[in-house]
Amino acid sequence: MTIGQVPDLFDGQAAPSRDDYVLAQGFLRNPEYCRGVLPDERMWPPELDRLPANDDGRIRIDRAVVFAIARRVITELDDPWSATQLHAAITFWGAPPGQSTTRAAKPFADANVAGRLTQAIEITRGEGPISAYKALSRHQRLWVRGLGPSYFTKLMYFAGYDAKPYLSQPLIMDDNVIAGLIKVTGHPWEALGEHYSRYLDLAKDWAYEFATEPDVIERRLFALGS
Repeated sequence: MTIGQVPDLFDGQAAPSRDDYVLAQGFLRNPEYCRGVLPDERMWPPELDRLPANDDGRIRIDRAVVFAIARRVITELDDPWSATQLHAAITFWGAPPGQSTTRAAKPFADANVAGRLTQAIEITRGEGPISAYKALSRHQRLWVRGLGPSYFTKLMYFAGYDAKPYLSQPLIMDDNVIAGLIKVTGHPWEALGEHYSRYLDLAKDWAYEFATEPDVIERRLFALGS
């Protein structure tokens, strides 16, 4: 793909509805198992208790649910547990097939997790996603042991989407999105700050061209890279 070229992301069709394609993206989870991976009960997001359960006891956690938790959390950042509750919901929603939720929950064991996640949310919403990405990167001031870009960009996305509408929006950049970017552009991509910045700009441009939202582009890249 040449610079400035817009890829045919949707096979010649219009971009799908954000409500159906993005916000409804969800997965069935066992709430008792999820609750059990948390080192402290206060990290549990109470919104999950209000979700209807299937016959087998599992609940469906989708992006709309996680956004609802985020909207509550950003009003309660003086509560040291709020940011961990959002990250817990993200962990339960985002653990990929074949990966144990226990493994994804390892960052909760870091003694600094609550304060650093809270600061990360504040930076995302105040300074923007690029500053937050830098601060959360390995061995930087808000680094949480075991929390890599695949998950901290999820935190940035849910906590900061639309906080700064005039900036490129924070988006998820996990392994599948990276694979999708490589497939679509034909160029190498990695989980690096400069690549993240370029990805956000591309997603903003492509969203404009397809008359859609940047996270619809992210969701499509995820699908193409999966």
